[in-house]
Amino acid sequence: LSGNNYETENVLGEDTGTAITGAFSPYGTSIEPGQVIAGKIPCSGSILRVPVEGGPVEMVAWGFRNPFGLAVSPDGYLFITDNGYDDRGSRPVWGGGDFLWQIQTGTWYGWPDFSGGKSVTTEEFQPPGNDPVEPVLEHYPNEPPQPSAILGVHSSSNGFDFSANQAFGYEGEAFIAQFGDMAPNVGKIMSPVGFKVVRVDPATGIVTDFAVNRGDVNGPASWQESGGLERPVAARFNPSGEALYIVDFGIMEVTENGPQPHEETGTVWKITKHSEE
Repeated sequence: LSGNNYETENVLGEDTGTAITGAFSPYGTSIEPGQVIAGKIPCSGSILRVPVEGGPVEMVAWGFRNPFGLAVSPDGYLFITDNGYDDRGSRPVWGGGDFLWQIQTGTWYGWPDFSGGKSVTTEEFQPPGNDPVEPVLEHYPNEPPQPSAILGVHSSSNGFDFSANQAFGYEGEAFIAQFGDMAPNVGKIMSPVGFKVVRVDPATGIVTDFAVNRGDVNGPASWQESGGLERPVAARFNPSGEALYIVDFGIMEVTENGPQPHEETGTVWKITKHSEE
């Protein structure tokens, strides 16, 4: 570890005040430069695998902030979606997008000191009015790879699948459900981000809207007072690859008391290619 510690407000129990805490340590425990925290498996921020019949857990790759979706491309490569940093907490990072990663076994992907292959200590990620972010690690396992695609900041790009059927189209492209931002808790935004399904060409990194509510400004259907998508959270093709199913979480507002979901507003959408016959 680099030895950087952070002063944070005590939100646990009845005690008030602040505490000094270091990375990968219990709350209120400081660290020293060069200190080593032993890794353990299972661990968070990683991809793990285990035999179907049971057995030891093995780490495939690590260094993700919030790996969410996982899918295998038609040509047999493993990809994941990863929710990026937020502008909040004792170590806020500004402007970090979500990512689509192609996974290489035994590779570290950069968290907590890199975002999409770039150091978060640079001015690019400095929150307005805050000091630059300091590194957590003293040494890095490897140079972080570059993402296959960079997705919208705070878009919450989650479950996804690949098209593998010419009848549907866009073979080899990923269809990603974007749950939508949770502003202002995660940081400030100019307008709603996400709340749609995008398709991504992993070979080029080009991101294109696929299923999005109609209107002058993007946003959830309830915000626009229209029918349509609220918070898509997963996307998966049927076995034949001719239909794409979207799990829509439904209405969820973000208030001072945290997320407030609305009961009985979720749904499942089915998308098929229109026949011209």
